[in-house]
Amino acid sequence: MPNKGLIMMRVLFRRPRGALLTCAALFTAMAVAASAASISERAGPFQACLDGRFEKWVDARAALVVNEDPKAGDIDDAAVAKWAVAALEACRAQAGGGDQALEERFTRHVAHWRQHIYDRVQSIRERTRPD
Repeated sequence: MPNKGLIMMRVLFRRPRGALLTCAALFTAMAVAASAASISERAGPFQACLDGRFEKWVDARAALVVNEDPKAGDIDDAAVAKWAVAALEACRAQAGGGDQALEERFTRHVAHWRQHIYDRVQSIRERTRPD
């Protein structure tokens, strides 16, 4: 019995367009993987500081929600924006400078703070759920 993957490749490569699409998909996947690796490899002290501060902040906010603390509701976009500005300033000072592209990416990432907290709460609840 022939290998199913090989049959699919033969079918796709019979048509020039199929071969082109297959190659394009393969090269796109390789480029995305290489890009992700290069970003994580070059994470310097500024990005490490931002990532660390954000993770601690999300953990703290999620803990308030999980523990049903009334302070969990004492947050809004303005408060998060103030926190983000303070985190950027602290990390610039700690790392000896900043990076405009990283700052923009951090700001866009923090803008989805509700989803990050929700995801962390779900993760905590799943881990602590009895079997």
